[in-house]
Amino acid sequence: MRNCALLLAALSLLAGCATSPTDDRQRALSSWLQLGPGGDGSLRAIVRAGADCPTAMIDRVARPMTSRAEPGKAPPLTGAGGNRAFNPEFAVRSCELAVPSPARDASIDGRPIPLPRGEIKRIVVVGDTGCRIKVPAGGKGDPIQDCASPAAWPWPRIAAAAARARPDLVIHVGDYHYREYCDDPQRCSTLREQGVVVGYGWAGWDADFFTPAAPLLSAAPWVFVRGNHENCDRGGEGWMRFLSPLPYQACGNQMYKSATRSVLDNNLTAAAYRIDLDSELGLIVADNSGHEDYRPARETPRDVALFRQTLAVLREAPATQRLWFFSHRPVWYDLLDPASQPNALQTVLRNGLPANVQMAFAGHQHAFETINFSPDADRAFHPAGRPAQVIVGGGGTQLESLDPHSPFYEGEGGMGSKERARPDGRLYDGVAAATGLVLNRYSFLLLERDAEGWGGTVLDPDGLPITRCRLSGGSKELACRFPGH
Repeated sequence: MRNCALLLAALSLLAGCATSPTDDRQRALSSWLQLGPGGDGSLRAIVRAGADCPTAMIDRVARPMTSRAEPGKAPPLTGAGGNRAFNPEFAVRSCELAVPSPARDASIDGRPIPLPRGEIKRIVVVGDTGCRIKVPAGGKGDPIQDCASPAAWPWPRIAAAAARARPDLVIHVGDYHYREYCDDPQRCSTLREQGVVVGYGWAGWDADFFTPAAPLLSAAPWVFVRGNHENCDRGGEGWMRFLSPLPYQACGNQMYKSATRSVLDNNLTAAAYRIDLDSELGLIVADNSGHEDYRPARETPRDVALFRQTLAVLREAPATQRLWFFSHRPVWYDLLDPASQPNALQTVLRNGLPANVQMAFAGHQHAFETINFSPDADRAFHPAGRPAQVIVGGGGTQLESLDPHSPFYEGEGGMGSKERARPDGRLYDGVAAATGLVLNRYSFLLLERDAEGWGGTVLDPDGLPITRCRLSGGSKELACRFPGH
């Protein structure tokens, strides 16, 4: 009996050694748990190119992780038409392991990985977090965001504050990677002096997302929504390696703003899937990153057909369960002009959105906005009414208020001049909003479940309240107070 006990102790010690490497070069650079189709958990890890995938401990049982994507070395660019977004350098290996839903605890390298809790009561929603750098050698390009400034790029502060909020679940509505390229010697000299990392490969992804997100990745399970900055003609290779719910596939050679650009049909678009938080609430996660939503549906018939296929899960959800719809591009938002509507997504949802979809969450527009409709305002959604559109796009990327091309630009009117406490009468696919607000502020949203429904708090980069919101029972209105009112 004593020999058996010694043997068990020795085996436990060996398992512990296997999962806690003494060589730091073998340790995971990042690790987390994400929820995918059906709510299945996928444990993910990133290790250096020369390291093996780690062994995870699931309920005290050693489980080896398998390689998801092998390291890749970028080929040399040839000529001015070289495509840096195609096959960029990833000197890392990404690893994965399916985690059974009954699992109670997990760890990698001795670090605990949070698993879903019994009841989801606190949800952090954040979006559009990367630091915007896209400057061609000749031409103005985008305004350069100061990635070295915690005020100008507050994503690291937001991630830390969101972790302190003790969420049960984190949902990122897309656009993780913005550090694309900086080729103008004069405009980019300051970045080089500061050592700011730019690029589509691992270094850019690590600087823009994984390093600043570390405390939040360690705080709760995640749901990842794909943004247009994760299209294959931009940061898509990193998306496929690290965050996609699909098995890894390499992105094709697609050139941004060219005939080979990423569109819904060639972008390795995932079918929408449902995650049931419980019998009362389900999440629908959709990939509309490749949708050219600024074009009307009559110009994109292929997108209409594809959305009917990829959004089939909407037709399969139980009618008794409230649903929240998550995508990167909003269904309705201010950056769409009237001539582009209805676009393909709006057209499909006019006759395909179940009455029990209560809210539609998105990012893409770099501000916080709520758009609430009267239940009888749209015949296509009568009598249930359109869901509330909630845009959480102030997670760190340069705000709309700083973009001269945005309708929310505040350059002439000053800070807060384009915020609004009520709708301005514009039409969203032919229908005006009944209530809603716009906040041009860096922020994230904390949703908290209580006996009456869900309360929401819009929080600033340090976790201080900006305003509070309310979603009561089965209503389709996220009612938020305008700050100071």
